[in-house]
Amino acid sequence: MAKNKKSNAKKMKAKAPAHYSLEEQKTMSRIRRKWHFGTIRHFFLVVFTLILSVALALLMLSYQIFVGPSRAGSDLLIQTLMESSAMKFYPYLFLRDEQVEAALERNRVITSDEATDVSLITIRSRNSMTDLDQTTEEPLKDIEIREIHGSTYKGYMMIVADPSRVSVGVCRYPFNNDLPGLRVDEIINNYGGIAGINGGAFSDSSGRGNGGQPLGMVYSDGQQLRRPDGAYKTVVGFDQNDILHVGEFTEAQAKEIGLRDAVAFGPALVVNGQPSVVSGKGSGLNPRSAIGQRADGAVLLLCIDGRQANSLGASYEDLIEIMLEFGAVNACNLDGGSSTAMFYQGEQINDGLAITGSRALPTAWIVK
Repeated sequence: MAKNKKSNAKKMKAKAPAHYSLEEQKTMSRIRRKWHFGTIRHFFLVVFTLILSVALALLMLSYQIFVGPSRAGSDLLIQTLMESSAMKFYPYLFLRDEQVEAALERNRVITSDEATDVSLITIRSRNSMTDLDQTTEEPLKDIEIREIHGSTYKGYMMIVADPSRVSVGVCRYPFNNDLPGLRVDEIINNYGGIAGINGGAFSDSSGRGNGGQPLGMVYSDGQQLRRPDGAYKTVVGFDQNDILHVGEFTEAQAKEIGLRDAVAFGPALVVNGQPSVVSGKGSGLNPRSAIGQRADGAVLLLCIDGRQANSLGASYEDLIEIMLEFGAVNACNLDGGSSTAMFYQGEQINDGLAITGSRALPTAWIVK
């Protein structure tokens, strides 16, 4: 009996259809296509709705900040956006031109027009191991990097004991706006350097510049590579005696000072030991770079991360406080934003903004 049952089962299985008919397969294929299409369409609809919701929420939040009761909050956001290359248009979506200009006027840095007093700098001999760091009273190191923190930022201060090791490197000369600049680490390597940070101003319309053309005065190794153009009047650079000068120099004054390495940007942060006057907030919160010099000649190279969840950025007032804390006699703000980058021994020290690394730039401060 058991054998007969098994035999019958096999016969029934054999009689069952081995596959669906052609018409049934076509029907099922249409159903699958409709299901896949519906799923994909639903996915993109959800993504689009999410993006639209976030965009509308940001617009509503921006409107509340720009036209809300807190003028300080509005001014801070205006300054932050106006200091960027790609987002300068945004405040004008909510405010009239005169309102934006008034906010910028209320919040600015008023710099000194004093000439650099070279007598305030006495460069120490680096031959003695008994030299002490003036801020820590510990033995002076050739290069030291300290991590710094504030309420809205984190960053790094590089202290270079010997100012003669600090100079300006360039991507190429003559400069060419049709050719891209180089990353900070590439410029450092080309000059045989060990460390460095980003340098001065460059042509960067709407944040799309290729970093091939600097703006303002540029000196490198005692040679003037670019004349002042009026766009960036503040110049920061070392003379032949390794003393840092900060100010608005004409071409003739730069030659009289005897600049060996210099770039243009600004504003001046500290001049002859006196901080620049900050009106209102002074600036927004952004990634920052700056250079300064202590009374013993040591060079201060500063990079502050920004536009990140754990570091919104620093204001000019923050930079002034940091430079004074580290003993700067003279100091100047450099190009910042997405250009902000500090390298040491081939490694980027700060986090930076670009996933692909630092931006292509025409100039950098390098340490040999």
